[in-house]
Amino acid sequence: MVQPIPQTPATATQRPTATPQPTSTLEPTATPQPTVTPTPQPTATPESIPTLGPSPEPTATEPPFPTPAPKSQTAQVVRIIDGDTIEVQIADTSYKVRLISVDAPEQGDPLCEEAIAYSRSFVENQTAVLVRDASETDKYGRLLRYVYVGDIFANAELVRQGYAQVATYPPDVEFADYFVELQREAREAGRGLWVTPTPAPPTNTPEPTVAPPPQKADVVITYIFYDGVVPRVESDEYAEISNRGGAVVDLAGWRLNAGDAVQDFIFPSFTLQPGQACRVYTDEDHPERCGFSFGSGRALWNNKGECGYLYDAHGEMVSQYCY
Repeated sequence: MVQPIPQTPATATQRPTATPQPTSTLEPTATPQPTVTPTPQPTATPESIPTLGPSPEPTATEPPFPTPAPKSQTAQVVRIIDGDTIEVQIADTSYKVRLISVDAPEQGDPLCEEAIAYSRSFVENQTAVLVRDASETDKYGRLLRYVYVGDIFANAELVRQGYAQVATYPPDVEFADYFVELQREAREAGRGLWVTPTPAPPTNTPEPTVAPPPQKADVVITYIFYDGVVPRVESDEYAEISNRGGAVVDLAGWRLNAGDAVQDFIFPSFTLQPGQACRVYTDEDHPERCGFSFGSGRALWNNKGECGYLYDAHGEMVSQYCY
């Protein structure tokens, strides 16, 4: 658009404008004076401003990813990080993509490797279409997208086959009802995460006539995921504890140490059921995994190897896990 040209006062290089004298006041002389016609001044309106040619567009350096991104975009899938996170190439830049509304098993969980293998079978090294909902990225900088490979809707397919469960976070809820219906279908069909355990065959062992003594708490560290995928802070690291005993355990006052004197997590009052596992993340909130977090702004677990320690409410060390 041509910008309005500001009016400037006459300078030495401008042609002066003579003011016409009223004819009624001119004195007659022997030689008539020529009447100087004033040069009309243009009015600075959009219609009368002369066109000086197209204005050059500003040359701003754009970020590697458009903001906001287009609703859909083509990308090349280069790596499967886990069941619900992939890495893609757009132009010459790599991005991590978090699949919207699904939560696949993580490292150390049952079916984690199966979910990764299933994603690889139809997503890895394929050209995908990424579709945005309401949000651009999550708090870790990962793109939030629905992923389509050919006529396969990857987010939905993981839920339908039981390799992921529904995890919706407003405002990205466009397909929430659809995913819930697919999860119901997978649960009823007993697929993946929803496989019904085969009951143990009955035995002829007679019931004890005397009540067994109270079982000692058997809570141990079963796994430490020490190499997170979130850049720099690795907030997705976690230590997992499990109740391997047959008694309910109240974790109030228990302490998990991440290998350093100041790296302690004190458990609140929480009832850990027999067979239940909970995770303590470095700095993420996962209610479905009991919701525990060190709340640390930096990585806690040394990738070169160290040990984690679990202490009961009396300060007695009950478990040690080294990697």
